[in-house]
Amino acid sequence: MPPSAHTTIPLEPKAIRQHIRALIRHQYRLHPQEATRQTHAVLNEIWQFVTFASIQLQAHKQKQALLTLKAVTDVLTEQWMHLNDIHGEVSAFFQDLTRVWTETVLQVDLTATEHKRWAKQITIWQTRLADWHSIHEAFAVPQAALREGWDYGPLQRILQGIELQQRPWEGEIPAYAPLLTQARLTVLEQQGKFQEYLHLAKAEDQTRAYVTMLVRQGQIPEAIAYGQHHLTTAKDALAVAQALWAHGAQSAGLQIADLGITLDGDHVPLAIWLRDQSWRMGEQTQAMRAGEVAFQGEPTLKHYLSLARIAGTHWPEYRARLLDSARQAPSTTDAHNLLQIFLHEHLFEDAIAVLQTDRRHTLVALVVDAALKEQAVLEWVVQACRQQAEHIMNGAKASYYQAAANWLTKARTAYHLLGQDDTWHVYLADLIERHQHKSKLLPLLRALA
Repeated sequence: MPPSAHTTIPLEPKAIRQHIRALIRHQYRLHPQEATRQTHAVLNEIWQFVTFASIQLQAHKQKQALLTLKAVTDVLTEQWMHLNDIHGEVSAFFQDLTRVWTETVLQVDLTATEHKRWAKQITIWQTRLADWHSIHEAFAVPQAALREGWDYGPLQRILQGIELQQRPWEGEIPAYAPLLTQARLTVLEQQGKFQEYLHLAKAEDQTRAYVTMLVRQGQIPEAIAYGQHHLTTAKDALAVAQALWAHGAQSAGLQIADLGITLDGDHVPLAIWLRDQSWRMGEQTQAMRAGEVAFQGEPTLKHYLSLARIAGTHWPEYRARLLDSARQAPSTTDAHNLLQIFLHEHLFEDAIAVLQTDRRHTLVALVVDAALKEQAVLEWVVQACRQQAEHIMNGAKASYYQAAANWLTKARTAYHLLGQDDTWHVYLADLIERHQHKSKLLPLLRALA
């Protein structure tokens, strides 16, 4: 939650500095492992001040917003090395902070003197981060926004619709260009300058932003025509399709989504959306095609059952194709998901094949339990349970002896179902003999007699 009169979090710049310093100082005394867990909470609390600055800006308190952001940034650029960035959270925080700075300097009214003073201040912050490779250029974006503002010649000509075939840069396009463009688009949208937004988005090849804004402005035919020729990724196609759907152009949304299936990138989110919306619209063929794409990209039981429901009488054909696809899934595919599919279909040989590449005991247990319930592949169950139990017992891992006993209990059940109780007793007697000196294990083994 943002700071308010009902919280104990300070709102004045001096108090904000003291509060953030205290938060970071507390990190000094923590064990590195504990500091890692606390970093997330610390950053969330600091972000409240950034949110408060945004609220001040919306309330037309521009100077106060700048001073609030300055208080946060002063301390963080001085103390960043004391925060644990092992998971990249601090780096991500700075990226978000500089995004807010960029949007802020594009909205505030500054005199020439104030421009110079803030430019100098941003340079100081940038210098403090010089040794941080992943973030040392972050403040280049608000610096450029402050330097160019909205009066930059090439930018003005584009915003006015004079040079729509040009980009708003002179010379080589800087690395920060996409971030600055996104900030400009955000501010133009907030200010309701939608035509200028469209001009800039189109000039900067921000196709998703351009087409989505066309949709929001009710220019549906233009959005469809432009999207069909300029969308390049499945992710962008999904965003446009969702925008069209939200504005009542359902058929056009399905059309764009269908196109997106052929584009680059991760197709799964788009395919799921297209599958569900097509089915809702009664477009069974399109829904089945999208459902198969979703399953191929992310073979899960949920996607499998969804397609079974949609396919109806066509299910036998699709079932065979999906199972073949699951069998040929790359090694990086989540093994648990594959096992759920094969076990749902009682395909134990396929499930056992999955375990050849992922032998986690939790997965073995999943197949063993299902096999015992179905009284299937019992010989394999015996060997799998013995292997798991013996690995624990031979390793003399006393804290896991109960787990070994649990595996042996399942082995005993499999022996019984096979009609091999005598074989089980011979095996158990051998275990007791071999592990007779393990005082914590022996009672567990004898209890299995």
